[in-house]
Amino acid sequence: MPYWLLRALLLVLPRVPLRVLAALVWAGGGLVWPASRRLRETTTDHMRHVLGSGAPRRHIEAEARDCVRTAAWYWIDLALMPRLTPEETFARLDRIDGVEALFEAYDEGRGVVLMSAHLGNPEVIATLLPCLGLPSAIFVEPLSNPRVHVLIEARRERAGARMLAPDTAGLRTAIAHVRCGGVLGGLADRDVLGTGKPTVFFEERAAMPDGLMEIAVRTGAAVLVGWVTRTRPGRYAAAVERLVLPQPSGDRRRDVEAAEAVYVRALERAIARTPGQWFPLAPVWRGLQ
Repeated sequence: MPYWLLRALLLVLPRVPLRVLAALVWAGGGLVWPASRRLRETTTDHMRHVLGSGAPRRHIEAEARDCVRTAAWYWIDLALMPRLTPEETFARLDRIDGVEALFEAYDEGRGVVLMSAHLGNPEVIATLLPCLGLPSAIFVEPLSNPRVHVLIEARRERAGARMLAPDTAGLRTAIAHVRCGGVLGGLADRDVLGTGKPTVFFEERAAMPDGLMEIAVRTGAAVLVGWVTRTRPGRYAAAVERLVLPQPSGDRRRDVEAAEAVYVRALERAIARTPGQWFPLAPVWRGLQ
């Protein structure tokens, strides 16, 4: 997204009534999806994997359109949320399931790795963690436009979480943060850096990022997943679940692979509940055999 356009949206969107935004997202998503061959092919392929090859074509395409609409809502949420107080953010949650698991894991003192995905509105997690009194650091996806990246990162940091780049310095900081008992979060459903490992995902191998799980296995941290899905415009439901990982074998590479498989199964279940809210707009499956 061009920097000037993002700046304009950040200024204009908070002034637009939510009902108007909802109508624009619905109509715009319905128009952009058939107009963009890249978006249409990517989201259709994603939904074909999620829903299965036997799903009716009409159903696959309807969910694929919703993926584009969810991506539009993501940018709108990014513009609106920094203007909300912590109390207003909590008030937008219809329910929070499993948050006690997060506090229990944190109280163990071994650090927490909280994994999420491009599902619904993951920005809510980065906003709420500091509000819950948990020292938090978040790995962020590097954007191609440096000015856009800096602008978005600054808005995220207003909530109180520390933003980390997925580089050597960020990795060292993340490990130290977890070993001090902090909460480390990030999205782990798309191979942004091109370093993902082949993993069976919805019955076909895909390159999945395992850096967060590598940190968890290396530090012995508790591993949880957190999802925030949209219930209606401006309203959300949050769910946190602790993962039960296999016992360590002594082979760290094997342990990471086994733990990553547990995460991927949890991710599959979460996506299957609201497939149209899974919004990575770049191909996830790249023809791995």
